[in-house]
Amino acid sequence: MLTVSILCLLVYFTIGQTNYAFADDDETEFYEQYEYEKGKEESEAAEEGGELLGWGAVAAALLAGALLPLRRQANLIIKIFPNAKTFFISLLKTLAKWHMPIGVVAFALTLAHGVLMYFSEGELEIREYAGIAATILMGIAAIFGVILAKNKANSLIRSTHIGLLFAAGAFIVFHVLSS
Repeated sequence: MLTVSILCLLVYFTIGQTNYAFADDDETEFYEQYEYEKGKEESEAAEEGGELLGWGAVAAALLAGALLPLRRQANLIIKIFPNAKTFFISLLKTLAKWHMPIGVVAFALTLAHGVLMYFSEGELEIREYAGIAATILMGIAAIFGVILAKNKANSLIRSTHIGLLFAAGAFIVFHVLSS
C-alpha cells in the first residue's frame, strides 16, 4: 500500500510539476504566447472587477447624494403625492440615517476601484488623474461631512461639503465619459 502511494505521488509530481522546455523555436514561441494570453486574461478579469467597483461607487454616491434633492423638494413632493406622505417621511429619515455609512462605502469603493484599475492597467493618463482628483475631493468632503454631523447649523460647512461633492461629480462625469 505504501508503494502504491509513493508511486501515485511520483506520477503526480512528474506530470503536475512539468517545466516545458522546447528545442524548437516555434514551439517556444507558442508556449510564450500561451503564457502571454494567460496573463492577459488575468489582467482582463482584474480590469472587469475594477470597473464593477467603479460603478458600485457611482451607485453608492448617487444613493448618498439623493438626500439633498429629496429634502429640498419635500414640500412639493408631499403636495403632489399626499397619500405617500408617511412613506416619504420615513424614506427621508432612512436616507438621513444611512447617509454617512453609504458615503463611506462609496469612498471605499472609489479607492478600491482606483487601486485595482491602476494595477491592471499600470498607467496614469488624464482620465485617471480626473478620477484621482474626484477621490481627493470626496475625501475632503467626507471630512467636512464629519464636521457637519457635529455642527448641523453651520451653513458654510454644509455649502462646502455640497460644493466639494459637486466638483467631485464633475470630475467623475469627465472620468466616465473619457473611458
